Amino acid sequence: MDLPLRWRLRRTELGIYAAVGLAFAAVAGWLVMDLIEGRERIIAEKTVLAVQKSQFMSQWFGTTILTADYVLRDLSGRIAPGDLIYPDPDPAHRQRLQTLLQEKLATLNSVAGITIYDRNCIFLASHDGLRLGFRSNQRVCSEPGAPVGRGRNIQYVPSEKSASKSPVILISRHVVAPDGTLQGGVLAAIELARAQDWITSFAVETNDVLAIVDGDGTLLARNPPLPESIGKRAPTTPGQPSFGATRSSASFVAVSPLDGRERIFGMSKIEDIPLLIIVGFDKQGVLREWRRRAWQLSGGFLALLALTAMVLRAHTIALGQREQMRKLATTDMLTGVANRRQLVEVGMREFDRSRRYRAPLSALMVDIDRFKSINDTWGHPTGDRAIQALANVMVAAVRDQDEVGRLGGEEFAAILPETGMDGAIIIAERLRRAVQEDIDLVSEDGQTIRFTVSVGVATLSDDIASFDDLMSQADRMLYKAKDGGRNQVVADVDA
Repeated sequence: MDLPLRWRLRRTELGIYAAVGLAFAAVAGWLVMDLIEGRERIIAEKTVLAVQKSQFMSQWFGTTILTADYVLRDLSGRIAPGDLIYPDPDPAHRQRLQTLLQEKLATLNSVAGITIYDRNCIFLASHDGLRLGFRSNQRVCSEPGAPVGRGRNIQYVPSEKSASKSPVILISRHVVAPDGTLQGGVLAAIELARAQDWITSFAVETNDVLAIVDGDGTLLARNPPLPESIGKRAPTTPGQPSFGATRSSASFVAVSPLDGRERIFGMSKIEDIPLLIIVGFDKQGVLREWRRRAWQLSGGFLALLALTAMVLRAHTIALGQREQMRKLATTDMLTGVANRRQLVEVGMREFDRSRRYRAPLSALMVDIDRFKSINDTWGHPTGDRAIQALANVMVAAVRDQDEVGRLGGEEFAAILPETGMDGAIIIAERLRRAVQEDIDLVSEDGQTIRFTVSVGVATLSDDIASFDDLMSQADRMLYKAKDGGRNQVVADVDA
């Protein structure tokens, strides 16, 4: 009887061991699978964070470029062909130009200097009166047959070709004759040292990297600094999307050819400017905590539970960081105006304020007429430039207290506080005429493209109970404008 009993006890003991072993194996297997998924999740979250950080930085740095370009556009509009003469025979006239450039430069924090050049690219006026008679080294000046663009031009110039003997990023707008020849232009220079100072102001973890490169792949600034590579064309990172194919943002994982470290990269174009912001998180650093936790599997069940808690904590931190970056994204990347979320937030706030103080409030809905034909005929890049041109005209047509936003596609809206129906119609008509008369797009094959917009106007009244109702009314007016033949402003004047 003892032998069978011992056998039965042994069998029970083995069964318990087996059950515990299977339970631990199941838990260990679940934890291993969770670790594998956690690893992929951390990489995915860091990828999103890298893209969001690059987007945030590109918006920040792009603001400097756009601000400088707005100033240059204003200057080019003030310059007559008679101003573009070197040497200037009138000292008083030269002094007036210098004073104007000084006033404009005072509004630009990161720009080192502004100059005006003639048809031969000779500097005829500058903010400090220096470098007059020097010749600009822009591509249009130094490369025979280079196209003369009417819009914004961005170019990196190394120190040996720079008039200031320092590497610079040049932003220029040419004055072009009707026959397409260069008449002169205005130029703003951002010293590369300022871009380097700006990018090094961001804190980076060990082996992480931030960089600015131009459309040719030239490294303009880097954090941590890499002086021997600045101003040189960086080797192409395997797997990196080409600049031309990167319309806004992209991500990839690759080994850097500069230092051989594998990184998780996020890259974003600075709006329509041939400059890229690249954010690289060192993959070993990203996974350092994950690897430490993985080793804790050998510590037993409690260590596994602790490891799971830490993974969840790390995941929560990553989600919190991603949420913080998401909140920064209130601007439409293509146009620089408010995105839909930001526009709705402003609109609801203004609606509540107007109701509280019984103040007037109006809204405009704006849509490009026959936009699909622009995309179908000249391609989406030209369509994007049409959207950008409309955004610029809208910003110029409204007041400082108004809010312009892109709802999506080619549809925009404007919130007009303290504005009744008559004032809103005036602004809408001014906008419509400006689009019709002032916007000249040039397609990739050199054809001039003109387009029009339809505008719907709505004004707050007792019948409108919410901001959505106000926008719906403006939308109905927009469709009436479309149905009525387009290129017109329609408002419910009986409202």
